[in-house]
Amino acid sequence: MSKLYIIFFFFVLTNLNSFGQTNITFLNGAVNNCNSQLNFILINDTTAIYTDVYKEKQKFRSKTYYSIKKTNNWLKGIEYLSSSDNSNISNISLDLQQSFIFYTKCFEDFSSCDIYFTLDNKEFSLSQLNSEAFSGDHNTQPFFYKFKENRVLYFVSDRNGGYGGLDVWFSIIDSAGNFSFPINAGPKINTIADEITPFYLPLSNTLYFSSSNKDTGLGGFDVYSSIGSLNRWETSINMSSINSEYDEMYFSLFNDKNAFFSSNRITDSSSFCCNNIYSVEFENEIIVIQDTIQDLSDNAGFVPFEIYFDNNSPNPRFFDSNNDLIFSYKKFYVDYFKNRESYYYNQNDSIIDFFFESTLKKGYKGLISMLENTLFDLSKGFIVELTIQGYASPLASDSYNRKLSSLRIKSILNFINEYSDLSLSKYISDSKLIINELPLGESESFLSVSDDPEDIKKSILSVEAILSRKVTILNMKSYK
Repeated sequence: MSKLYIIFFFFVLTNLNSFGQTNITFLNGAVNNCNSQLNFILINDTTAIYTDVYKEKQKFRSKTYYSIKKTNNWLKGIEYLSSSDNSNISNISLDLQQSFIFYTKCFEDFSSCDIYFTLDNKEFSLSQLNSEAFSGDHNTQPFFYKFKENRVLYFVSDRNGGYGGLDVWFSIIDSAGNFSFPINAGPKINTIADEITPFYLPLSNTLYFSSSNKDTGLGGFDVYSSIGSLNRWETSINMSSINSEYDEMYFSLFNDKNAFFSSNRITDSSSFCCNNIYSVEFENEIIVIQDTIQDLSDNAGFVPFEIYFDNNSPNPRFFDSNNDLIFSYKKFYVDYFKNRESYYYNQNDSIIDFFFESTLKKGYKGLISMLENTLFDLSKGFIVELTIQGYASPLASDSYNRKLSSLRIKSILNFINEYSDLSLSKYISDSKLIINELPLGESESFLSVSDDPEDIKKSILSVEAILSRKVTILNMKSYK
């Protein structure tokens, strides 16, 4: 199956051996049929919405439906959203408080897939509202929720800047309805494989999603969970109690008792093909409900992670007579915060607040946490090897940007040398702490970042430019 079909929806046409598990049951009623059923979401105890994928004239089509439960049976679905432009609609996500309805719309030839939403009976696409951030990319599988005072939209995309294949991304929606530039959910969620179908439960601060990662999976797509929010997560856990050697996806949780997912397995009670809906009763699995957002700062420092820099930082005034960089990253980190106000420039204030209060701080805490681990391993007789990559935005020439990315790495090296009263310096001198430097210039900057010095908003102040100016701690190895 082509990636475009996976981007829009996922289903497999095959005959499978039977699979049984006492806490998983084939959904009672008339929702499941010989088509594929996906994205079963409860609105309340007796009403659900879902997507049905079928074949018409040798082409795949999809529609969304709602179903009512009576006497423990889900009745045959009634069409929920209809299309007037021959498009395929799927992946419904609701904001019941504001009457938003988010969904994916792909046209018949699947050359164009985008996320849409309706408000007050008017339809909008993200590409229309923020063409710079969403146009030209395949964006699908939206999931909306409220995080503190912000509204957040998770979605799936194969856009540039990810970790490989399909990744989970998010966009913050401000009070005026503006969608921020997408931010990757990070390496605790995304891998070189495909990550799809995000579902976030705010009460337990848990993201559920599916991944085709062969290193940790049982086969096909498996459901995973991770505690956190936005791009701060604990290590993802394979939910092995519901996964099989086949595909499990579109996991959704209405409360601590009612969960659903879609799978192409076949049980004793099913004779259908493709993907059908299954319900879950957690007999042995505990779902922890929390009242506050968990502080994940203690998990910082696990590679890879990013450390960010202000524009043109470090600059030439920070060199001594021997042309050596005087200061460490700590000074540039503090200076970046001092320059924070300049970034509130006719753009989304929420995403700027999030960058400075979460992303920038997380990088600094991660650096300290990593060095604590490094010092501990060195004290136990290990050799530690770090790989550090430096990047720049495309504002200046290629040669200048490569030099600038090298100086950013140098500021990290100065920080390492100064750490804990020079505790690490002797290990560097004795080649017990080995640091590999890779200054890569503008090679990983977003295409939408301008290289025009007159266009300050796009070349310096934009979210894309901010995320291009960084150092990545790519790898940490300890060995004897």
